[in-house]
Formats: sequence, structure tokens, C-alpha cells
Amino acid sequence: MIVLSLILAHLIADFYLQTEKMVNEKMKFLKLHLFHHTLVTAMTLCMLYYLLGFSYFSITVLLPTVIIVIFHAVIDLAKIYAQKKVFHLKHKNGWNLALFVADQVFHLFTILAVCYFFLDVNLSDLLETVLVSLHMKDGVIAEKSLIGSTIFIMIMFILTTSVTGHFIKILLGSLTRHLSLFEGKYTLRDVEITATSQKSLSEEYTYMVMKHQDLSRGKVIGYLERLLVVALILMGSFPAVGFIVAAKSLTRFKQLDDRDWAEYFLLGTLSSFLFAIVFGIILKVVFS
Repeated sequence: MIVLSLILAHLIADFYLQTEKMVNEKMKFLKLHLFHHTLVTAMTLCMLYYLLGFSYFSITVLLPTVIIVIFHAVIDLAKIYAQKKVFHLKHKNGWNLALFVADQVFHLFTILAVCYFFLDVNLSDLLETVLVSLHMKDGVIAEKSLIGSTIFIMIMFILTTSVTGHFIKILLGSLTRHLSLFEGKYTLRDVEITATSQKSLSEEYTYMVMKHQDLSRGKVIGYLERLLVVALILMGSFPAVGFIVAAKSLTRFKQLDDRDWAEYFLLGTLSSFLFAIVFGIILKVVFS
């Protein structure tokens, strides 16, 4: 429960309290971002202090909060420095993706270290509990508490929506300007030739260039589709997942004529469904 609570606090501060503008101008809004983390982490540790009856408020609340925030600042500064180094690289999306994953892994290690040194969490027992819960090791599964289960579900919700959405956004990169929507629509016109008084047909193809991408709607669609896939897996309706993929492809059928757009669309869709399936299986295994 302690580890889950701090992970949830980190995800809320990192993915819900941090706006798109703050992400794009990380250095400018770093102090505000750290304030959010300080506030959320301190509130979480205070609740744990009163719920679990910890002793020594300064050791179990104040000191862990300071250490988590300081390490968070160091990790973020290192990430900002590394991003500047890879900015001009040809394959910077791959490097940015690796930096994003490394950033989150280091934050997780910080939380685990704080839990081990200040909150008396036995990491060996924690690892065994995780493996047993995932049925990767034989053992007696501990009875799940209502609070712990609720926190775990909230974490999986954030992972399925915001975290995965951010991961896919970095993976795909920005939608390049040369990508266009080919509607496949053409007009047949009668062209009168005065010399012979005959009529012939000519084809006019119409291309519509997408000058502005409404990414907010696409983000919401991505959230909903992943949550729907997770729900279907929890209900055991695996074949229904295929119908969602087909339905989504049909809505973009015309655009798939553009090969660049098709590859962009398929990479995003398949990545989204892969994460949703994995998270759905994890939830199904843990609560089975």
C-alpha cells in the first residue's frame, strides 16, 4: 500500500498536474512542477502517517518528501540536458523515448529506496508479493484490501490513459506536414471540343491537405479505445478486440491511401492496443 500510494502520487503530479506547455518548456516551469510534486507527495505521506500510525513525523513524512523532490529535480535536470544533446539527431524520437522510460524508471527506484530506508518496506517481500499476485511464483496470495485495490486500479487507469498516450506520442513524433488526406474523390466533367462538336470526359482528383491536426480529439479517442479494450479483456471477450481494430480502420479507410499516413496510423493503433491488452491481462491476472 505504501509503495502503491507513492507511485500514484508521482503519476498524478507528473501526468495530471503537468500541462502540455509545462512539458514543452520544462526548464521554465521546473519550479512549479517540483512544487506540485512536493504538495502531492507530502499529502500522501501525511495520509499514510495517520492511517498506518507511523512514528516520528520528521523521518516518515518530511525527510522522505525532501529526498523524493530533490532526486526528482536532479533526474529532470539530467533529462533536460540529455534532450538538448539529442535534439539535432536524425532519430531523436527513439532517444526521447529511451529518455522518457529511463526517467520514469529512476523515479520508481527513488520511491523504492525511500520506502526501504525510511518507511520500513521490505523490498524482498514486496517482490515476492508481486510475483505471487501475477502467478509467476507459487505461494499464498495475500488478501487484498479495499484501499490497496482501489489505488492499484487508479494506477492502472493512469498507465492505460495518460502514460501510454505520452509514450505513443513520443514514439510517433509530430505529424509531419507532408502527410495529407487523399479522399479518393474525383469529378467527371463534360468538356466540349468546338472543332468536332464532340464531348469527352476528364478526371479531376481532389486532395485535401490537413493543415491543422486536432490532437485533443485523437487523445480522447485513444484513451477510450484502450479503456474499452481493457474492459473487454476483463470480461473475457478477446474476439471483440478485433472488431474495435476493424471499426477504427474503417473510419480512416480513405486516409490509408496515403502510405505515410497509413504507417503512422497503424504504428499508433497497434502500439495503443498492445499496451491496452497487456494492462488488461495484468488486471485480470491480479484480480482473478
